[in-house]
Amino acid sequence: MSAHIGDDAASYALGMLDEHEASLVDQHVASCEACTILLAQAYDDVAAIASAQPQHDLPRKPRIALRGWQPLLAVAAAFVIGFLPSTYFLTRMNGMHEQMLANADMMSHLAHDHRSVAFAGSNASVMYGSDGSWYCVVVRDAKQALSVAWMHDGEKTMLGTTEKIGDVAVLYLPKSHRMDQLALMNDGQVVGQARLAY
Repeated sequence: MSAHIGDDAASYALGMLDEHEASLVDQHVASCEACTILLAQAYDDVAAIASAQPQHDLPRKPRIALRGWQPLLAVAAAFVIGFLPSTYFLTRMNGMHEQMLANADMMSHLAHDHRSVAFAGSNASVMYGSDGSWYCVVVRDAKQALSVAWMHDGEKTMLGTTEKIGDVAVLYLPKSHRMDQLALMNDGQVVGQARLAY
């Protein structure tokens, strides 16, 4: 470990360090306020990403009110109810499967070599692969979804919009290229900037 914990903060927060490495971090943060803040930020980022994952409720079970003199209606309803949920469940399962794959990909990236930088002027940070192949923008205490742009050569390229879930908003870019400056935007106005180092 270097003089400060640096990228080890995120690894520590994810539980990726072995006992010896974790104890070195513990010893260092006991006497370094800057690294204590960095470690707290890393814990916040991991918690924000975890809490931003969509929670799926079980679908409600359809209720059928039957009267003794309506057996034909009951048979027709049973037939319809037998086919409609299967389409609904298939659509739901496909959506959840895609989300699970994206989440697994994101967590896999976070568990390996990555860096983290705060957006100046905002309560947000970006975690990214040290090779610049993926990015995960996390906005804490988000009041609304924000757009993310790549600032380059006097231009800005819009990358997407954070997805707001509760008081956290997240944008995960699983396949990308090396970008050195990102901006958070609200209604076309820059509200935070991050300079990335590789």
